[in-house]
Amino acid sequence: MSATTLHIKMFGEFSISNEYGRFSHINNKSLQITRLLAYLIANKDTEIHKDKLMELLWPDENATNPSGALRNLVYRARQILEEFFPSQEDASGSENAPVECILFSKNAYRWNPELDCEIDIFQFEDCIAQADQETDEKQQYALYQKAHDLYKGDFLNILTSDEWVVFRKVFYKNLYTKVTANMCRYLSSQKNYTAVIRLCEASSLVDPMDEQIHVEKIHAYLQMHAPSQAMAYYYSVADLFTQKFGIEPGTEMQKIYHEILIQLPNYHKNIHELENLLKEDKEEKRSFFCTFDVFKYIYQLSQRFVRRSPLKRYLVLFTLTDTSRPSEITNTLIDEMDVLYEVLSKNLRRNDVFTKAAPCQFALIIVLDDEAACQATLQRILRRYEKQRKSAQIQIQIDHSPIQ
Repeated sequence: MSATTLHIKMFGEFSISNEYGRFSHINNKSLQITRLLAYLIANKDTEIHKDKLMELLWPDENATNPSGALRNLVYRARQILEEFFPSQEDASGSENAPVECILFSKNAYRWNPELDCEIDIFQFEDCIAQADQETDEKQQYALYQKAHDLYKGDFLNILTSDEWVVFRKVFYKNLYTKVTANMCRYLSSQKNYTAVIRLCEASSLVDPMDEQIHVEKIHAYLQMHAPSQAMAYYYSVADLFTQKFGIEPGTEMQKIYHEILIQLPNYHKNIHELENLLKEDKEEKRSFFCTFDVFKYIYQLSQRFVRRSPLKRYLVLFTLTDTSRPSEITNTLIDEMDVLYEVLSKNLRRNDVFTKAAPCQFALIIVLDDEAACQATLQRILRRYEKQRKSAQIQIQIDHSPIQ
């Protein structure tokens, strides 16, 4: 490894670095340069025709001169990459020829295959391929651990709306789950269940929605004959899925829930204990957030109640759109959904209910005296959101309809 070796990170924050410089989206605000470099590097063994790159970089725009725009973008990218290879004199006193990172030939671009690079995604794949072929379990575990340490987050998390990135992200996330599961199985075979729990805790920080990792942790608790801890952790995960993401735990979580029940002592609750379990936490001041299936059931109950209640029930839909890229779910949009979630959970009444109806929509059921009260409530929520919003490019739309 030399001073000019490029260390390229594509898990989590995209970056290129060596002893002479560092590039990342944070210190260079051009998302298009990041998009261009990331695509060329991720497909480093392929020549990419310029038409393919133009389609990738400007999919929804009718640029008057896309070929010229591409040439300009490549020129800017090459200028950035030059800092990684400062001019040096050879033995005769002449300057070495400049290093070309992006090659062009026959109307196609490619990443220079002669460059000395360490690219985390390919190191990750290589470690897994070697581990899959390794017959010694201890050596295999070491290779899986190396791969596990390389995964620092989702593939190119700055480009989550790019279709090709989405496919690669799923591919690498599935590999990461496989690696973690295989490591857990090895540790379990050594009866090192404490290490399994530590591994799952670290992995959950990277991907809190990976159900398999949660299942492995619960399984470790059960192997340690700690069903109460397993049940407590199950409920914490179920709450995370429901309250944060509006989804129910999947099939594997449901299966291991029944395994927990089998290990729990055969203890019968009395009516007062059941009441205490069912009662709402008095310290909880937020409105009720639920999964869409529960919301649908509450809506159907509301249709029955509305016929014999003087109060009015309204269905409300909040929709957020990123005006800079209306057809995409951008990181900015995701952040604003978190802001709106906090506003709704803290500014509705405790008996109001809401859910995530779509990636960029929240649905509410609110109970009020009349249409005027409904309008006043929605305006109050809108004002609170406007005070807390992070981005001016996010547009909010509010629709409502009486439940009949």
